[in-house]
Amino acid sequence: MDNLENPLWGDDWTEVRELFDNLQPGHAYLNHGGFGNAPRTVRANQEQWRARMNANATRFFRRELGPGLNTAARAAAEFLGAPAGDLVALVANATAAMSIAIASVPLEAGDEVLVTDHLYETSVWAAGRRAEEAGARLVTAAVPLDADAAGISAAVLDAVTPRTKLAVIDHVASMTARRFPVEDLVPALQARGVIVVVDAAHAPGMLPVDLASLNPDFWGGNLHKWGYAPRSAAAFWAAPQWRSALRNPIVSWGERAEYPHRLTEVGTTDRTSLLASPNGIAFLRALGPQRIREHNVKLVEYGQAALAAALDLDPATLPGDPGVPMRVVPLPVPFDDPRDLQAEISDRLGVEVSVPKWNGHTLLRISANIYNAPAEYDRLAAGIKSVL
Repeated sequence: MDNLENPLWGDDWTEVRELFDNLQPGHAYLNHGGFGNAPRTVRANQEQWRARMNANATRFFRRELGPGLNTAARAAAEFLGAPAGDLVALVANATAAMSIAIASVPLEAGDEVLVTDHLYETSVWAAGRRAEEAGARLVTAAVPLDADAAGISAAVLDAVTPRTKLAVIDHVASMTARRFPVEDLVPALQARGVIVVVDAAHAPGMLPVDLASLNPDFWGGNLHKWGYAPRSAAAFWAAPQWRSALRNPIVSWGERAEYPHRLTEVGTTDRTSLLASPNGIAFLRALGPQRIREHNVKLVEYGQAALAAALDLDPATLPGDPGVPMRVVPLPVPFDDPRDLQAEISDRLGVEVSVPKWNGHTLLRISANIYNAPAEYDRLAAGIKSVL
């Protein structure tokens, strides 16, 4: 492993870092928000499930998979604060959850579907496809990058009209790392007669989630990012009034089952990541969710400040939200294809980041997790001008 230190975590950081022994040596992985990363113990549990599947596929798929998924669904539901006795559907990722939810909403010609300019692009596409199929209109609410929570709520609610039937909003926006005040927005939208879908790709593990209190119409979030499950694993929850209408986009053996089982059954796909997801939750709890969250936020704030100093920016002007271990820094130079810059940073600096393009601006997004160290952000800050 790399010779690094992390005083923001404490004396046992080296032991924690060694649990992520799959990281590329010499590389700084500052993009946990992109694809997540599971510790060694959780990956080992997945391999145990995979070995059972390969040793006797008939026994596994006929007798072991269902009970294992039920156990995992109960663990996820409890972790996410679902109403007592509720289960969540376990699906591949938040993209699948959003597709299922949006496709299930009844729309008519003339209805409006509301999204924001922070929403993940595939969720926008799913909303656009559903609107087009129904003859509805897709409406985009513009939310300033530096808006506070009240400003975010105002921007969304001001875009609501008597024709607004569906709103798809972020819990934490992937492109801009902004935290949307869903605790206020969900009831405010529902009070206006709007069906609310929450894209919570980053929320599980990053933030405390209480679905019973939030009570959206639909909610979907990844477990393989801040919940330390293997890729790909996500939880999908729907309010009771919508469950009978939900359909798996892939017709398989769960077609005639009840919610949530009809959404989880997809033939012989490898669902060992879902089966191992309770171990990711257990890993988070063993280290202490609050300790992890506080550390990650402090570390990403350090990284954002280091980048601001390198780019001659005032860190006080850069966006950031409580509890969110991701930050963005607007870059002074626009790029036609930010993927080229992302690759350049990786190849020349040995650092992985996300470089989203948002409203004509090129953003550099960093994440922080317990395997990261301050020196990794220093490396990025020291080299960023040479790459730009």
